[in-house]
Amino acid sequence: MSIKPKYADLILAGSKRVELRRSWPDTDVGVLVLYSSAPVQKLVGIVHVDEVRVETPDALWQLSKEFGGGVTDEEFFEYFKGKRKTFGIMIKSAESAEHQLDPKEVFPDFVPPQSYMYLDPLVYHSIFNRMFPSRSDQ
Repeated sequence: MSIKPKYADLILAGSKRVELRRSWPDTDVGVLVLYSSAPVQKLVGIVHVDEVRVETPDALWQLSKEFGGGVTDEEFFEYFKGKRKTFGIMIKSAESAEHQLDPKEVFPDFVPPQSYMYLDPLVYHSIFNRMFPSRSDQ
């Protein structure tokens, strides 16, 4: 999942426990690899997803206030302007990478995803082992 560095930092620090999105796939997602966009441009950690909530903007704003959305009300309502359905990715836990990984080491022609991209389980395992070398035997 592509995310601005300030929000990635808040998630990894544990203070942002809901990620706000204008759209989200119907597929169940259990783990996210965080790609911190420019100027960092690295894979910086992993997030375990509790659930994805589909809410009205007002209901998601309440969740954002309760669980730490990392934005002001002005930023929130500007981001979701005109949307009737919004998505809150409820974060169970997050781990900072032992080694931040340049995605071009895994994907030579890497282009940052606009929002997210799916990873093959074998690719995820390879990325995890590079990001968490002390746990690579797991």
